[in-house]
Amino acid sequence: MAIIENQIPPVQPLSSDYKCRVVVKFKPDMQLPYSGAITEVLEQRLGSAWVELNSRFHGLRLAPYFSTIEEGQLRQFALGEAPGTTAKSQTSFLQYYAIECPEGVEAKAIADELRSWPTVETAYVEGGPTPPPLNPSDDPRSINQGYLDAAPGGINARAVWPTADGSGIGFVDLEQGWTLNHEDLAAANITIISGVSQAYHGHGTAVLGEVSAVDNTRGGIGIAPGATARVVSQWRTASTYNTAEAILSAAAAMSAGDVLLLEAQTSHPNASGYVPVEVEQAVFDAIQYATSQGIVVVEAGANGSVDLDTFQDYDGKQILNRTSTDFRDSGAIMVGAASSTAPHQRLSFSNYGSRIDCFAWGENIDTCGDGWTGTSTTAYTTSFGGTSGASPIIAGAALLLQSWAVRIGRAIYTPQALRDVLSDANLHTHSADPGNDRIGVMPDLQKLIGSSKPKPFWLDVLAWAWLILLGALLITPGGILCIKCGSLDPGYLGDTAINLLGVISIGLGIYGFVQRARNKRS
Repeated sequence: MAIIENQIPPVQPLSSDYKCRVVVKFKPDMQLPYSGAITEVLEQRLGSAWVELNSRFHGLRLAPYFSTIEEGQLRQFALGEAPGTTAKSQTSFLQYYAIECPEGVEAKAIADELRSWPTVETAYVEGGPTPPPLNPSDDPRSINQGYLDAAPGGINARAVWPTADGSGIGFVDLEQGWTLNHEDLAAANITIISGVSQAYHGHGTAVLGEVSAVDNTRGGIGIAPGATARVVSQWRTASTYNTAEAILSAAAAMSAGDVLLLEAQTSHPNASGYVPVEVEQAVFDAIQYATSQGIVVVEAGANGSVDLDTFQDYDGKQILNRTSTDFRDSGAIMVGAASSTAPHQRLSFSNYGSRIDCFAWGENIDTCGDGWTGTSTTAYTTSFGGTSGASPIIAGAALLLQSWAVRIGRAIYTPQALRDVLSDANLHTHSADPGNDRIGVMPDLQKLIGSSKPKPFWLDVLAWAWLILLGALLITPGGILCIKCGSLDPGYLGDTAINLLGVISIGLGIYGFVQRARNKRS
């Protein structure tokens, strides 16, 4: 839920043809067609079960859950590797179907019954459209962007801009709508990958402003203005809302090392407030697929005041508690919200727990747009917030780190490595009361990148060249250059010169090996 000027704005109404859906994930051996006569095959496989369900709840219709992605592409999505492993993921997105529920039909009762079927892996009521989780010198509003400042106040973005600005890395914002021709965004040439820009345009504009606002003479400046920004909508059509499908669509258009920001939250019957979108199985599987492809996913922790360690899914499992045997890891970086002044206190609406990796400002954020539903191309706000406001700050930090890696010629961070380094409690800014706040740390980019200029790439090349020369120096007498030869032999350079070259060769060779080892670790 959005928080603007400490108030909850009104929710934008849904379209009249939107229908509540029950998401069903069948077990792999069920093997239903993903098009054509699904119902007929279902009746053959289940016998009377489907007929009886329809007799109790009239007007049910089973359809593929992913409706805007081709079946062949969905099959390819199942080939990813699970985060942190080399094992191929067994999830097939062709196992997902949806039951559209006519008005007056109790969706929860249908989901409860489906979960009891031996052919069903899980079933749940789709969360549906929920409000997004809002709570340089020539840019006139830059002075208000304290989250760019040095730690402990901000993430120290200004200090590392001479070294990294997001260049060479792709960024995608997932939510429901944007004003892409805003005066401080238009020059960024942001395009939509898929879906419909339909709702909460001012919110999406505010998020993009934090990350991608152009370095010009208007407004503010984004954390990573050099990144190539795009967007993808949860509204797949004017009446179909599907977060998991939007994630898969984005992942198909992204490259390893790119950053995908999930500006979304969902509801769940076992939670008193909003929870992260990955509590829905289809969304979890989609995030895990994206991270398996090397895409860094930053996920809003949601505005529900919920202790995520105590949250239980439909099966009573604590899937968001890192200390529980039930914990499941999507690979995403999850973000909480804290006060804008140091020492940063967890804001009352922010979810918390061991699953939260990082925090950032969740209030008083100066950015583009009105932060909610407006479409003005010249509007700005000084009061954007919530985990919606915090998550783009962490996404921006991730973009700067990846951009820095590209610039100095080292390997880009994997999703796991980047999450580890951004959430390292030994490096970054702690909240006011870490034991009670339980929202991780706020990154200090200067601790990771520093303000020094990157080392020239040719040093590594030269190091390897010296190793080759060292090999030449060690060949048998009579070669081009040699150590084991006398003053009258061909190639003799003199003891002093050869010894000096040998020392230099060994030193630079060791340097090359060290740099190579560091790249591998990242």
